[in-house]
Amino acid sequence: MTPEEADTIIEDALLLLQEGTPEKQDLGYFLDDRFNSVRWVPTYAWRLGSKVWGIELFRGDRVPEATIEAMIQTVAIDPDVQPAFFVPNGEPYELILEACHQRAITLIAKVSDVHEAISTGSIAVTEHPGVIRIPEWVLSQLPQLQNLGKPFRSSLKAFSRQYRRLLESGNTDDKSQEDILHKTFLSLLKSDSRFSGHYGPLALLRFFEQSNPDRRRDHYFHTFNNFLLGCIAMDSCYTDFVAFRQECFPNTDDWSIEFTWLLTVLFHDVGYPIQDHQATSEIIYGVSAATVERVVADRHEAWNTPTYRTSRAQLVSLYEHLTRTRISSDWSPDPFPGEDHPLDRAFERSFLEHGHGVASSMRMLADFFRAFPRGYEQRAFLARHIFVSGLSIPFHDWPVRKLLREQDITRIRTSRFPFASLLMFIDSIQEDRRGRAQDPDLLTGLSVTGHTISAEMNLDLLASQRLREKQREVRDVKDFLIEDLLLFRYPTGLL
Repeated sequence: MTPEEADTIIEDALLLLQEGTPEKQDLGYFLDDRFNSVRWVPTYAWRLGSKVWGIELFRGDRVPEATIEAMIQTVAIDPDVQPAFFVPNGEPYELILEACHQRAITLIAKVSDVHEAISTGSIAVTEHPGVIRIPEWVLSQLPQLQNLGKPFRSSLKAFSRQYRRLLESGNTDDKSQEDILHKTFLSLLKSDSRFSGHYGPLALLRFFEQSNPDRRRDHYFHTFNNFLLGCIAMDSCYTDFVAFRQECFPNTDDWSIEFTWLLTVLFHDVGYPIQDHQATSEIIYGVSAATVERVVADRHEAWNTPTYRTSRAQLVSLYEHLTRTRISSDWSPDPFPGEDHPLDRAFERSFLEHGHGVASSMRMLADFFRAFPRGYEQRAFLARHIFVSGLSIPFHDWPVRKLLREQDITRIRTSRFPFASLLMFIDSIQEDRRGRAQDPDLLTGLSVTGHTISAEMNLDLLASQRLREKQREVRDVKDFLIEDLLLFRYPTGLL
């Protein structure tokens, strides 16, 4: 179909609305300085009465969430804009129909003998619209999960339904979305009576972020997005995580892949208040009361407490277990810990100097020690999960990887560190919906083929400097992984 043919069809569809005579609109209308913050220029533009129609061509198999969000931003700037999608003859329109209905976007599609403009009303515009934290394409995949444990699948399907209802209600402020996420986290943590986990550290991180006016980057909603993306990936390559358990814990059947991933993601950023100790102190006292020397001394003291020393010993022991050439037995906590291991040296420098990954791991493990169960079987069950999670968390943090390289720990295998490598990959691609404005999404999809997990990204959204930073991050992640089981693929523009 040529552009001229498309314009003819669109003109006829607009005429059917009987709201006046449609006229072609110069696309330069959408290049006005008012729209500098919006990365969208429609494929077609028409004027009908008082409305300027920005019409995007739709031909695909997934909802273009980034374009939809850009349309909403455009209307927020100029309420005279009417966004719409044009679906050519022969292309299915059902996929995008619900998304258009939810956002009140017009759909120009051939629903009978001719193309019609299916009007869904006008978009409600508020002065400060709430950021929709979870992308539509992620929500749409949650009901299709097949391999994760049934309690997790049920909780995630329920979350998808509840979140959609919230969006339909128009109540998209952070508090309403946070309430649903909070309930979902708690339902997952309570999905098995043997599990143990506390929402407190994440809630504490949320409190400090909300209390710090200089904080520009969200980690609370980022945590949940990471979790959902990982669940989508794990569901498709579930057998790879089963293979990890069979190889590294060969005699252990009592194992929950889902719980390990939940703990890994739930706690992966909770160390920020530790690393931002000076800012945290000012939030508490109202004045800057912590000197650099005092902060370092406090960290030294925490690092050498019995709880931290015990946790550090088990992380080293588990690392040694997972890096053996051949594993013939299960791992169990080491009652005779060694001294001066390269892993521990790197972790100590990170904890004392730079990076939040090690602090997050230690904060998680300390929380379990405060409420450790008395029964041996329960302790053994939790130990198998919390230390795998604890060891998986630090690697996602680039300062930790830098310090590990200095200690000649230069790479990890994805077959032996599947949770760590998945977190590294997911964390490097999840940059969306973390601010105070609804910007277009960089990540547009996640696909799994065999052992390969691929990120679909709109790199055109990245400014040149940000693109170079992302390329360095991706290179650092790829260089640290030996992809002997799970394989991770980025768009070629990042490699």
